[in-house]
Amino acid sequence: MHTIRPYAAAVLALLVAGVIAASARADTGMLDWDDKEIAQALDAFVPRLMEKDNVPGAQVAFIRDGRMVYERAFGIRNVIGRTPVTTDTIFEAASLSKPVAAHVALQLVAAGKLSLDKDVGLGLEPPWLEPGADGRVPSITLEQVLTHTSGLSNDIRRNTHHLLTSPGGSFAYAGEGFGYLGYAVTAHEQRPFADVARMRVLDPLGMASTGFSLADEQMSRVATGHVSLWMPLALVFAPFAIVFVVVSAIAFFVVRIIMHRPHMEARHLVAPAVLAGLATIIFLLELVGLGLITAVFLIAIIFLLCLALVSVLWRMVFHLLGFTRPRPGTLVRREEMSGAFWTRLSLVLGLFSLAPLMVMSVPLPLRAAGDVHPASSLRGTAGEIALFAQEIIAPRLLAEADMLEMTRPHVSVGHGAPDGLAWGLGIGVRDRRLLDGETQRTLWQWGSNPGYSSILIVEPKARAALVVLTNAQTGGDLVQELGAHVFGGLTELERGQAWTLPQDAVAPNF
Repeated sequence: MHTIRPYAAAVLALLVAGVIAASARADTGMLDWDDKEIAQALDAFVPRLMEKDNVPGAQVAFIRDGRMVYERAFGIRNVIGRTPVTTDTIFEAASLSKPVAAHVALQLVAAGKLSLDKDVGLGLEPPWLEPGADGRVPSITLEQVLTHTSGLSNDIRRNTHHLLTSPGGSFAYAGEGFGYLGYAVTAHEQRPFADVARMRVLDPLGMASTGFSLADEQMSRVATGHVSLWMPLALVFAPFAIVFVVVSAIAFFVVRIIMHRPHMEARHLVAPAVLAGLATIIFLLELVGLGLITAVFLIAIIFLLCLALVSVLWRMVFHLLGFTRPRPGTLVRREEMSGAFWTRLSLVLGLFSLAPLMVMSVPLPLRAAGDVHPASSLRGTAGEIALFAQEIIAPRLLAEADMLEMTRPHVSVGHGAPDGLAWGLGIGVRDRRLLDGETQRTLWQWGSNPGYSSILIVEPKARAALVVLTNAQTGGDLVQELGAHVFGGLTELERGQAWTLPQDAVAPNF
């Protein structure tokens, strides 16, 4: 892991002092800095934030006026192999997929194959949406899909194919709508969505390493996603404990009250344990799917083995110290005779001994090369995704009027979000009031897949854009803080008002 050297800290302090004096009035971050100052500051900021947020690896790209001002790689691809991240390393970009998918859709609108104000599923056979109670397939327009007013869920893994609310209502971030979009694009173009995206966006922009699907040979370049150890453990043990306690309480009632047994025996807990195990498996299948459930259980099993080993070591310590042996010439107390007390104490101390490891990063399996979803499966490099950001700033594949339509506010986010937070066609729009009375507009999309966090921020007026990709679930704070350093808004960031959505603004999964 990178650490800040004394000279880097000194550079950072000077740069921060400079920006306070030069641009505090407007609070536009580094946008008024020259290229060298930006590079020096990011070289100092990124490793510090990675260490603070326990992020193994990251890529950062910053463009301005059509130039790649900054492109760097930091850290490692996997905490086990410890291969360094390079600028060619591929990361999961997660929801950064959505603006790219929206761009594909708007190209089809320009070609007359789709329409913003017509049913996106018009003429599709078989229908993607399930029929309603009246037997008819509900109508959802393309604009409603792109502005997250479709009424669909945010469950992009299972694709429920049914409405939660009526289309055209208030904003509710719904990734499932992009699954519907992908189905429509595939039907109209008569080729897989990933191929359409490559033909219409990725190849024309020179994004050879980026795609909604990857070639098998590219998989060796993909950075492994990481989560903190406590997350998979909580996914396994929390539902197991809840079900086990509830079923054990029922078993206690049956044994003591109905069967009139004097006490419960160990065999009476076998059924609660089996039911809790089955319930945990079903819960994980619903939550993470078949692709991750094996890794989650493997991590839990390894943890239990480590816990058993550490507990045995504590038990040996107690034995060597003579705590578990009867004292000569005295009556033996019940705890000393049974040893159960020392076994339980060893288990508790074993848990405390392993507690510092709960924040340790553990790797997850890679997403399959051909696993495609228009809402989440884009994988690539920060430098190449910055090329797409440049397309937003100075469009070549869309008419300028179409890009303006894509990036203007169409619907307010609401749900307690700041007044300046809205959504365009597949991309967020944030208007922030500056200290000098002006308004700064940024276009944005954040991303979060299991083990990955990312962000894309575009400032059209300054003709600048930032792309940050990380291989850690804990990278969410890092990408937001870097955005605030580059574009301004650290005060808003401290209030939780950055490039994020309130939880109430996200559609439920079911």
